[in-house]
Amino acid sequence: MTGTNASTTAPLSKRLMDNTAFVSPLLDGIIAYAQNAFDREKNPKGIVNLGMSENRLLHDRLEPFVQSKLQVHRRHFSYGMDPLGPRELRQALASMINQHFNPFIQIQPEHLSVHNGTTSVIDIFAFSACDAGDGILVATPSYGGFELDTQVRAKALLIPVRTTMEQMLDADQHVAQMVKAYDQAVADGITVRAMILCNPHNPLGVCYPRAMLERLLQFAGERNLHVLSDESFALSCYNDALKAMDGAAAEVLAHEAASPYSAWVDQTFTSVLAIDTLRDLIDPSLVHIVHGASKDFGMNGMRIGYLISPWNPTLLQALLTIALFTWNSQLMEDLMTQIFADSKWINTYVAASHVALAKAYTRMAQFLIKYKIPYMPARASHSIWMDLRQFCHRPEGHNSTECTLAMEKDLWQRMIQGGVFAVMGQAFQSQEHGWFRLSFTLAPEDLELALARLETTLQLKA
Repeated sequence: MTGTNASTTAPLSKRLMDNTAFVSPLLDGIIAYAQNAFDREKNPKGIVNLGMSENRLLHDRLEPFVQSKLQVHRRHFSYGMDPLGPRELRQALASMINQHFNPFIQIQPEHLSVHNGTTSVIDIFAFSACDAGDGILVATPSYGGFELDTQVRAKALLIPVRTTMEQMLDADQHVAQMVKAYDQAVADGITVRAMILCNPHNPLGVCYPRAMLERLLQFAGERNLHVLSDESFALSCYNDALKAMDGAAAEVLAHEAASPYSAWVDQTFTSVLAIDTLRDLIDPSLVHIVHGASKDFGMNGMRIGYLISPWNPTLLQALLTIALFTWNSQLMEDLMTQIFADSKWINTYVAASHVALAKAYTRMAQFLIKYKIPYMPARASHSIWMDLRQFCHRPEGHNSTECTLAMEKDLWQRMIQGGVFAVMGQAFQSQEHGWFRLSFTLAPEDLELALARLETTLQLKA
């Protein structure tokens, strides 16, 4: 039988049907935005995207450079030679990592595998480190995509380590919450196999101090847990660029100096690759890093991500089979090889990105300061974590200043109706409802439009 009705009775796997029950507030938000996406020419009344982390600030510089490298040859019509990525590409990436991540050992092409995006890398990690039902610890609030990346195919169980902002940013309290969550999972019969770190942090927009990383690595080492360090925003740290600016940026810095989190915003990025005492903390074969071209290089749509695992050749060798499902086209591999082999361009781009990020952050922070909206000062990534609880509509007689999940969803829906897509705290498993992540890395004129719409939707008055 053919036609639309045939599929209603066709048997489907339990794996697939289980996935239909998967709920992702982050994905739901993206779908809502995509149905009416803003376009300055084609859909000027559409929804402006402050939800997705895409750095569009340097697309005018990126476009001609990529076009100059894009040449199609006959070989691109054939399969590539290595599912883990051609050696030339892995060499170019290794050179970039050696220059910008300050590793205490030289990263070699053999230490990397290349896949079609960091989502695929995280999925492959979960599939490799865990059997179905095994646990992966992650401190929350955390990137909302981790659930989808680890559960949909690998069937691992993401275990949220619920922390307040104060606990997240304090080494003793952070590790104590990790221990508590691990012990509870074991008591519940869950085999915990791994821990995910997000550094620079998403959604908080700050970098972990080295001492914090060492404590967390030691915690994992004592329990023989794999550690995946998501360093997707490693080159999107703009603190120095912000400090070098005057005018509005200086005013923002002066305001943020009074923040209870001011000590954190001055932390420089430390990759786990740079921790030369690693062997004293954990078996290095348990340590892996994910990075890609999406966040730091503004190429989300190119779908290039890579796993860096210098101390576990067995893992990389085993990936040869499943990497067939995440293999990039030869055309994309060649293009990325040319881009990352051009170290002069990479260095110039990264420096320009820092300045652009600092300027865009300043504009968003100015807006929040003007309207007395509390926020977490950020120095990395593309967004700001802000407290919008005061804008939650409360039922008559509701005297609490706290915001419920229903109120948070209502506020999110009002922003969507007002033409702005933001990501609500539920997507990051935030302890406190009413916190939102808003990105600022879009064209300046589009950011101004989004801020004007927020003024109207939230009925802001200075």
